[in-house]
Amino acid sequence: MHVLKKLHSVNEIINEAKEYIALPEVEEVQIRESLGRYAAEKIVSKLYLPPRPKSTVDGYAVKYEDVLAASASTPVLLKVKGSVRAGETPTFRLEHGEACWIETGAFLPEGANAVIPIENVLQRNSEISVFSSAAKYENVSLPGEEYKPGLVIVDRGWRITPVHLAALKLEGLTHIPTYKLDARILVTGDEFLRKVSPYPPFTQELVAGWLEEHGIKVREVSFLSDNVKEIYRWLKASDAYVTIIMGGTSMGKHDYSVKAIKQLYPEYLVHGVAIRPGKTACIAIKNERLYTTISGLPVAALSSLELLFKPLLRQAGLNLPEWPKVRGKLTRRVTVKAGLLGFVRVKAYRHSGELLVEPLMLGGSGALASLLEGNGYLVIPEDLEGYDVGEDVEVSLYRPLL
Repeated sequence: MHVLKKLHSVNEIINEAKEYIALPEVEEVQIRESLGRYAAEKIVSKLYLPPRPKSTVDGYAVKYEDVLAASASTPVLLKVKGSVRAGETPTFRLEHGEACWIETGAFLPEGANAVIPIENVLQRNSEISVFSSAAKYENVSLPGEEYKPGLVIVDRGWRITPVHLAALKLEGLTHIPTYKLDARILVTGDEFLRKVSPYPPFTQELVAGWLEEHGIKVREVSFLSDNVKEIYRWLKASDAYVTIIMGGTSMGKHDYSVKAIKQLYPEYLVHGVAIRPGKTACIAIKNERLYTTISGLPVAALSSLELLFKPLLRQAGLNLPEWPKVRGKLTRRVTVKAGLLGFVRVKAYRHSGELLVEPLMLGGSGALASLLEGNGYLVIPEDLEGYDVGEDVEVSLYRPLL
């Protein structure tokens, strides 16, 4: 078993852990049920769309050569030959001097190579006057222009979106292989079980919600006392790809959860991460499954999820979504202890045409209010001690600009 006992950087952990972690098992699900899950194989398009030239406007299909000289002052007269509605297959061919009525999305008849919009045409009986010219294939969608063979619909590790669902349906697929990405959460703490705490545990809702938001199905949230044997039994029974314990992460004698994880004899284990807040986090890998202990305090928990847990899963090959990033001017100096990755809660907003980033100094890692009043976070790299007021910084937004 490989064990690291001091604080280690996130990059170091990710680079080492990739040798031990693997992607989850694969299961096939119906296309509609695959939304938000991660594809387990690459799927490439096989179809042409449209299969033949079609109109992109309501109007008249023509030969563009017939209307090259058409203008408002010198209209061109053409004979109307039939019509084509969307979904129909034309059974006739246009010859020179002929036109046909055509709907948006309808296939062009043989011989046609342009469409004149209805507003540029005047029809009288069986003839039309065309008041504008057209280039070849103007207002026409050609075969493969909207969709063609060889397009990557989804790749392995991509999260499936509504756009992917539409393409998979178009291809005639009914099922798709996806990764079985699930999680179990354990909350530890004698104070919660004895109900001596003035408030119930709540950070597990943040963690469970974060997991679900990132496509990880939470199968269980359990509660146990600070007892190594009980925690170990719960751990041993967990068959989830991700197992998270909240609490018992202390670097001292109260590291009940870490001691329980050690009894699993994982192939890889790190206790102590160079993140602030969240430095007591523990990461372990056993049989290619991920085990982690994080703080029960909301800010420290979110820091661990964003700065350590998400990069680990992305390294494993799962393309977890990233928050949008913006750049703005810092309104106050922020500092962090050298050698630690800083997680700073901020409020990003526009003022007088300028994007400002205000650090929120609302208590420590348990200050839920700072996450509610803020809308993003700023990361201070390990090789910096902070940023000065007025500096241009990058912020990850978990909510829109305020």
